[in-house]
Amino acid sequence: MKNVLIAAKTADACRTLARFIDSPDYEVSTATDGVTIRSIDITRFDFIFISVPLENENGLSLLAELRRKTDAHLFAIVREEAADAALKTLSPIGAYIVTKPVYKGALMQAIRFCETHAGSEVVFRKRIAELEKKNENDKLLNRAKLIVMTKEQLSEAEAHRRIQKLAMDLRVSQYEVAEDIINGLLI
Repeated sequence: MKNVLIAAKTADACRTLARFIDSPDYEVSTATDGVTIRSIDITRFDFIFISVPLENENGLSLLAELRRKTDAHLFAIVREEAADAALKTLSPIGAYIVTKPVYKGALMQAIRFCETHAGSEVVFRKRIAELEKKNENDKLLNRAKLIVMTKEQLSEAEAHRRIQKLAMDLRVSQYEVAEDIINGLLI
């Protein structure tokens, strides 16, 4: 079961949009203002649709705020003439645009599109996390090499070999040796 949050300025607008998602595979919740949205556990939703503006705010900044709290697929439902401006605001956070008037087919097509591409998004995020971790580890290793070079008057290549040998002798990773060197436990 997928959880969908629909937010619009009025309860009638929420009910209309909720009727467009008539599949038993989706549980739909509604809200009419940002205060309500901020008070619920936003992480339980797979899809969040916000028809802008809401009762007490424009809704676009709310979507940016929600991106920091959830991995849900975010959608802004905007007037056609506001779509380009909304796109400039929302594309950096990975939110989608659906233009008004909204039809059932458009809403369900947006959901299906996200479900189809969700797997590749997860793969990309995992790869980004791996690269960020490797980058941090490489920085750590370089700092440790600099310490070894300074303390033992070695070249970079010699310092690298020294760290490699320590890692093999201690049967730990080079990154663990690097941490110990930086923390003053080795060398």
